[in-house]
Amino acid sequence: MTRTRSRTAAWLGVVALVAGGAVATLGTAAQAQTITNIAYAQADPAGSRGHLLDLYVPDGPGPWPLVVWSTGSAWTSDDGKSGAAAIAQQLNPRGIAVAGVSVRSSSQAKFPAQVHDVKAAIRYLRAYADRYRLDPDRFASMGDSSGGWVAAMAALTGGVESLEGQVGLYGVSSAVQAGVDFFGPTDFQRLREQDPGGFIDHDSPSAPEAQLLGCAIPTCRDKAQQANPLAYVDAQDPPMLLLHGLSDNVVPHAQTQILYDALKAACVDTRFFSVPGAGHSHTDVTSASRYGQQTVRTVEGCRETVTQGTPNPSWDTIAAFLKDAWGDAGPGPTPSVTPSVTPSVTPSVTPTPSVTPSVTPTPSVTPSVTPTPGTGTGCTATYRLANSWPGGFVADVTVTAGSAPVTGWRVTVTLATGAGATQVWNGQSTGGSAFTVTNAPWNGRVDAGGSTTFGFQGTGNGAGARVTCSAA
Repeated sequence: MTRTRSRTAAWLGVVALVAGGAVATLGTAAQAQTITNIAYAQADPAGSRGHLLDLYVPDGPGPWPLVVWSTGSAWTSDDGKSGAAAIAQQLNPRGIAVAGVSVRSSSQAKFPAQVHDVKAAIRYLRAYADRYRLDPDRFASMGDSSGGWVAAMAALTGGVESLEGQVGLYGVSSAVQAGVDFFGPTDFQRLREQDPGGFIDHDSPSAPEAQLLGCAIPTCRDKAQQANPLAYVDAQDPPMLLLHGLSDNVVPHAQTQILYDALKAACVDTRFFSVPGAGHSHTDVTSASRYGQQTVRTVEGCRETVTQGTPNPSWDTIAAFLKDAWGDAGPGPTPSVTPSVTPSVTPSVTPTPSVTPSVTPTPSVTPSVTPTPGTGTGCTATYRLANSWPGGFVADVTVTAGSAPVTGWRVTVTLATGAGATQVWNGQSTGGSAFTVTNAPWNGRVDAGGSTTFGFQGTGNGAGARVTCSAA
């Protein structure tokens, strides 16, 4: 595969970067800022959100290194920026800015649109780095689940012209200098073999990855390979940090293992955390309750070392990895093309207080829950607490059709007082402590006696939840 590579960013030192009044004036350089709903491209389709980003900038004049974050949703949501506030709470106090970036959903556009989108967002942020107090030579991509796939694709395809697309601003590099992948899927063609008996039929045209590509995986293996981060791994890739829980029941742990193996073979500086007991949640993977249990594989200078229980998969470790990776990045070449900018909406600017992270104590007992069935009309729902830690949990709900097929379903979930859902996958949610989840576009039909599953991450205690299902 031929590509033109630059390890670091291109920066325009002589171009006046003015967004035509679209960017709100920032306050003093010492003031922390939250800047919401910045349009890095035109909305497509009209009224959608997959072209927006939110920016969280630390106190001080900077320039600050930047993490571009994407929240996973099995590619069903165009609001990937929604989870970035929690990441900024961890990284802003450690001197790192965060941009929550939304990309188009699989129902709005098929691959490679999502890669085009994140690259457009990176180009926009690099072009306007001076305005936002960012360091254009120290960018990283980061995400979880399908957002981890977005992050990996952004990190490993720098300079691949066929994936640049024609979205947003041009003339500035879309390369990043590090990548962090929380349990993202990688090789779609191996999901079936790595997830035997899982709740998703990965050969089905309704599987999330099939919806992303617009075809069932067995029928379009060439396109599946184009969407495979492993296909782009080479020795010029930036340092990569990979994290995956061994109890993840959504994305097989083996999907990250094979990415690590490819990076190791290419002598890319990489660190891979395998965390026993952790599920499909970046909060769970980084929880202090997991410390000391992890296997850590590190490749540096084409040599691998393996350690048990150290270092911990903490945000301090993640920040240290990024700063070390950025320390190796030098200034990039100046591009010869003046960027052109698509009109953007006027963002709103709000001062953001700095957050001092605290360490969560290790629990002495992990709650266990007996699956609780909820009856309704046309279908039943069964709740299971998959993982828990102090202040958070991951659960899944299995929806089973009755004696007749279901073409759409709705589940009401009532959590304990003080608990709430923060992220739902394989379904669409209203959120809160008492919330409803309706089927995603790809899993609404359930054959008579058949079932499908959705999952969610929550805050508080996940024990004792009640669920009720009804056919839509």
